[in-house]
Amino acid sequence: MAPAAIEARFGLGLPFKLLLSLTDRCNCRCTHCGIWKRRHGDELTPQEIDSLLSNWKGLKWVDLTGGEPTMRPDVLELADIVTAHSKGWSFLHFATNGLRPKVAVDFAQKLAQPVGPSVVVTVSIDGPRELHDSMRGVKGAFDLAIETAGSLQQIPGVEVYIGTTVTGSNIDHLEETQAAIGSAMPGFRVQDWHINLMTRSKHFFGNMDLKPLSKDQVTTAIATVLKLRPTTLKPFSIIERLFLQNLLLYTKTGKAPVPCEALRASIFVGPTGDVYPCHILGPNLGNLRDFGMDIAGLLGNSKGRLKQDCNDCWTPCEAYPTMFFHPLVTVVSGLKSLR
Repeated sequence: MAPAAIEARFGLGLPFKLLLSLTDRCNCRCTHCGIWKRRHGDELTPQEIDSLLSNWKGLKWVDLTGGEPTMRPDVLELADIVTAHSKGWSFLHFATNGLRPKVAVDFAQKLAQPVGPSVVVTVSIDGPRELHDSMRGVKGAFDLAIETAGSLQQIPGVEVYIGTTVTGSNIDHLEETQAAIGSAMPGFRVQDWHINLMTRSKHFFGNMDLKPLSKDQVTTAIATVLKLRPTTLKPFSIIERLFLQNLLLYTKTGKAPVPCEALRASIFVGPTGDVYPCHILGPNLGNLRDFGMDIAGLLGNSKGRLKQDCNDCWTPCEAYPTMFFHPLVTVVSGLKSLR
């Protein structure tokens, strides 16, 4: 991934990371996200996604998200398209709410190829059983997510993480959440538990009406998670700890601790082909269909760049590639957060 990242850093290549939302369809009714309230539009077809990936030189890292990716009726066809292009990639990830265990397992099995990248799946669990079901608006959601995670763990070449989105509803229940997951899922390790703060976005989450978390709430939540997470030498564990430490610094200062590299390192593509610098910030840079699914043509034609009044954020989708761009700054700022 390093050569592609260096090219992107100096403006010589395309972003090396793609966050691709496959659909706005969702079978959850989450209180912290409004994607499920939308009608799904004219989604990119498998053939269009094939063209997009074919035209993307230097692509190394792909995140597939939604909505709920497994809700697309052609999701297994999409898996075939993705794997046809993934041999030179370093990282392939998708997120799922776990409500469709069999489809999620079939999707992961198709993505996990012997000559392809590591496949990482994040299964969302936001609280103990009753709280999770309430936040997701679906009775039985917790048990289905646990079933999905357990089944995914049996697939060779697939790494499974549990993802918790911290909101006002569960911020005081993080220790209970960790304990509930551990009790329901044998072999669960706290270092495989990923924490993300609820963020607001008009064009992705559609949740601008929600009140953001307070500094005190966030600081307490991060301290709780850092206390629960053991320190290991596993690469993801190190990266996650640095992410959390920098999140703590961001919370204290209100400014991203590492210069954001959205648009240079990473980019967001919505279900109908609209392109944004990231999943939080505009402007809309254009639609890929107007450029024959050629991302280079769209970016070369667009005058859109990150707004000067960017309100800064520190979310994994953009923070991780940014950390990869600036490893030394990431470590130094992470250490500052502990003072």
